[in-house]
Amino acid sequence: MTDTGERQAGELHKTLSVTRGIGVAVSMVVGSGLLVLPGLTFTQFGPGAVFAWIAAAVVMLPLLLVFARLGANFPNAGGVIGFLRAGFGRAGAAPVAYVLLGATAFGGAAMALTGANYVASLVGSAGWVLPAALAYLVVVAVLNAQGTRLAGGLQTVVTAVLVLLIALVAIIPFAAPGFEPSGTIALPADPLTIVPAIGLVFFAFTGWELVASTTEEYRNPRRDLPIVVGASFVIMTVLYVGMAAAVQISLDPEDPLTANAPVVAVLGRVLGDSAGLAAALLGALIIFATLMGGTWATSRIVFAAARERLLPFGATRVNALNGAPVTAIIVAVLMFGGVVLAQGTGLLTLDQVFRLSSVNFLVGYILSALAYGVLFRSWWQRVLAVVAALPALVVLAGFGWLLLFPAALLVTGTVIHRLTAKSAPAAQ
Repeated sequence: MTDTGERQAGELHKTLSVTRGIGVAVSMVVGSGLLVLPGLTFTQFGPGAVFAWIAAAVVMLPLLLVFARLGANFPNAGGVIGFLRAGFGRAGAAPVAYVLLGATAFGGAAMALTGANYVASLVGSAGWVLPAALAYLVVVAVLNAQGTRLAGGLQTVVTAVLVLLIALVAIIPFAAPGFEPSGTIALPADPLTIVPAIGLVFFAFTGWELVASTTEEYRNPRRDLPIVVGASFVIMTVLYVGMAAAVQISLDPEDPLTANAPVVAVLGRVLGDSAGLAAALLGALIIFATLMGGTWATSRIVFAAARERLLPFGATRVNALNGAPVTAIIVAVLMFGGVVLAQGTGLLTLDQVFRLSSVNFLVGYILSALAYGVLFRSWWQRVLAVVAALPALVVLAGFGWLLLFPAALLVTGTVIHRLTAKSAPAAQ
């Protein structure tokens, strides 16, 4: 232990219980997509759009089974990094580590910028976007640095409030005096017509790869992680389908507000002029919860990469008093901040920030399914690996030239692996 109260650590503190794990998992998955996608899918695909949310949940199930089984059997701070390490050794872990770092750098920045846009709408000035985004990062860094016990407890409380608010938004149209449905819900005559909608709403179900990065901190991952994954998946699916149904029942698909700000439109049925303020506050809370979880997960990915000697080894330093990998948290927030500044100065558009994050996360999904197929070798488990990977491959094909980014990161990781192989720790 050093004079600063920190120590080198081979493992993070095990402080996550089932309750805290569910709070962390939900906060990592719920995101800005919930504020836009229910209305957007309704305007584009009509009365059958709500079934796309159900179908997307079904598509996600095989991937969740893969993550739950891998996380329970190979708990580690890097999540996908550890899964590839178990399946292919350090040569597999190194490339995917850089892919995940690329994904989370842009993903964390996207969360901060989205939340900042809501803050800017509250104060009525676009000039607040960059300062608000940086303020978000400072706040979540300080809170995460207080340790998993405090951060996990805080996320459980915030997530409980968030789930309640989203549930109220989904129910509120039906509670409005004199409520008369403006839209409809109907199964399309040709179910194949909702396939494009599934690809659109699938974005709202991403985030489970970040949940995998918390597995080392569970007290009993083999028992607790499957419960956490299952419970959080049910919670998220009910919220998503409920919100989509509320939007379709209460709004007119021809109303421009339905596509651009469905939550504002739904709340407007009851709250009138106060709807914009209520929606902005809800959006800011959603982003805060997501960014808290994203920072937590990214710091663990940084920690795991440093433990593999793929980043400076100082990033594995853990505060002895609260178990927080403070250096890794700082590195994570600096990555987010760099992308935020690039977007704020016009080097990147917000759309590019989202897409550069998504393409890397999809590569991580596919590689996780590949590792599962190697580690679990019965015929049905390998079929599950294929079923889990296929939807991600279909979506991945639509990114075009952006695929060069994860390809470059895979090459970088491979080169770093070869340069640092001699100093790398032995496989555990």
